Amino acid sequence: MAAGSPAPSAPAQSGAAGASALPGASSTSAPLQGNAEAVTPPRLVSLGRFGRFLLVGGVATAVHYVTAFLLLRLAGWPAVQASATGFVVGAMANYALNARYTFGLRGQHAHHLPRFAVVAGMGWLLNAAGMWGLLRAGLHPYVAQPVVTILVLFFNFLLNALWAMRPHRPDSGQFPG
Repeated sequence: MAAGSPAPSAPAQSGAAGASALPGASSTSAPLQGNAEAVTPPRLVSLGRFGRFLLVGGVATAVHYVTAFLLLRLAGWPAVQASATGFVVGAMANYALNARYTFGLRGQHAHHLPRFAVVAGMGWLLNAAGMWGLLRAGLHPYVAQPVVTILVLFFNFLLNALWAMRPHRPDSGQFPG
């Protein structure tokens, strides 16, 4: 192969010469140069990624609220239906923006979207259970909701980063998960 030509789907090697990171990786080839991401996989959890997750969540919440408001005020929908529809539209915006902007995914939505929906559903259940527990413990709803929101935020971020939005390579030979 000519110098500078990209290697066809070669597995990344560890930094140590001769030690392979994945089964089937050549122990005689030199570490890849000029492509740091091929040598060092991207960090799944980072402060910058968490900041983007927060920003996207704010935008998705605004989409939810604006949709609900428009359906309620301009279209005359009942409040519950307007809010439920706003939630779905906001969730779609949340997925699209997080997939692209926060986690850098390109395609493979058939793999990531169902996982995102599972995490969102689990977050919804955690929110309901947390509110129920904190209210039974005597906290005021205005105190309980921010506490629960912070817990659900970290839960959602970690599950999305480590599972739902984790880059998927079906041909990598790695155990899917």
